[in-house]
Amino acid sequence: MHEERFWNNVDRTEGDDKCWIWKLSCNTNGYGYVRFKGKNFTTHRLAFELFHKRKIIEGFYILHSCDNRKCCNPFHLREGTPKENMNDKVLKNRQSRGETFRISKLTEIQVLEIRNKYAEGNWTHTKLGTEYGVTRPTISSIIRRKTWNHI
Repeated sequence: MHEERFWNNVDRTEGDDKCWIWKLSCNTNGYGYVRFKGKNFTTHRLAFELFHKRKIIEGFYILHSCDNRKCCNPFHLREGTPKENMNDKVLKNRQSRGETFRISKLTEIQVLEIRNKYAEGNWTHTKLGTEYGVTRPTISSIIRRKTWNHI
C-alpha cells in the first residue's frame, strides 16, 4: 500500500476539524490497521507518521484528542509518553476498573457487602476473604479503599 492509497481509505468528508475515519479493517481493540511498505501499522500511528513525515519517537504513544480509535485526522493526534497516555486514559475515565477489569473476582454488590459486614464489627479480613474467595490482603485493600475506590 502506498501513501495515496492509504489516504483513499480514510473518510475525510466531514472536514479538517472532524474525525477522519478509517474505512477498512480494525483490530480486536477497535483500531484501524494496515500493512504499509511491508510493515504492520495501526492506522492512527501511520497517519501521524505520514502527515509529519517522520517516525514516532521510540517508546511513545499516539494519543487521540477525540478518543475515536478509527480516527486518522493528524490534527486529533499527538505523541505522548507512556505516562501521558495513562494519565489521558484515567482523566477520560477509560480505564478498566471494578467488574470491567478482566481479572476481577468480585462484583460491586459484593464489595459493598464486604464493607458493610466489616463495619458491623463481626467479620475479620480473613473470614471475609474465605467467604468471598479472595485473599485477606484483597479484603484489606477493599476496606481501606485502596481498590474499588470508585464505589
